[in-house]
Amino acid sequence: MATFPGSYVPINQHSNARVNAIIDNLLTPELMCFRQIPIYDETGTITSTGGTTWRLSYPNWNVAFNEMVYLNSQLVTPASVDHILGTVTLGAASNDGDNVNVTYNFDWFPAPKLAGFIYRVVDVINNSGEATSSTNYTINDAPANWDGVIADLTIALCMEHLLLCQNLWLGKLIFAIPNVMEDGGDITGSLETIKSNAEERANISLNNTKFKVPNSLAPPTGIYYAAVRGIGRTYTTSHGLRGGKLRGWQSNRYI
Repeated sequence: MATFPGSYVPINQHSNARVNAIIDNLLTPELMCFRQIPIYDETGTITSTGGTTWRLSYPNWNVAFNEMVYLNSQLVTPASVDHILGTVTLGAASNDGDNVNVTYNFDWFPAPKLAGFIYRVVDVINNSGEATSSTNYTINDAPANWDGVIADLTIALCMEHLLLCQNLWLGKLIFAIPNVMEDGGDITGSLETIKSNAEERANISLNNTKFKVPNSLAPPTGIYYAAVRGIGRTYTTSHGLRGGKLRGWQSNRYI
């Protein structure tokens, strides 16, 4: 599986080429620390009594990362790994007192989640702007100059999502920004700063009255042609010609 250079993050994971381009080129560089989060030696939870499948806390594991599974402190090869659900299945049923620890790497913002944010952002942009009317673009036909704004507003939604998760499960996302906690910083404040910076960049474009309506020139009118050519718009006694843009032209039944 192809990955972003120097990472475990997969690329080209969506069916829409425009969505892939925004995710891989604009979003992943900004969200890299959230898209390859390492978890070391987490204790799994057996899914049923005497079963063989163990569940870990987080789904959406990066396939390019080689998981390490330990059964009672012994490195083992699992019978199968479900990277989407975040489970490992061993070859034999568990015994009372068995412990399974797994080291894995997961993606908090997989392509389907980012794609959902992108679609939502396009609708927001369609209805934004005080000096312009609503539009009905989709991600397929939206102007190319929207990509940066789409990316920034998507990042803002990602940070909003993280803030919600941080509030619901306090401390569960500490590892997402390790340096903040090591330095005694405020993880919520850091997420809010990223969010506000992205929104500020996006608003610079959204507040531009020409963002959704490109520069254009109105076609010249007949009055303009008459004025610059010095000839009236109808037959005149002085020139004897039809004036204006269509001077000298006569229609017939074929036109």
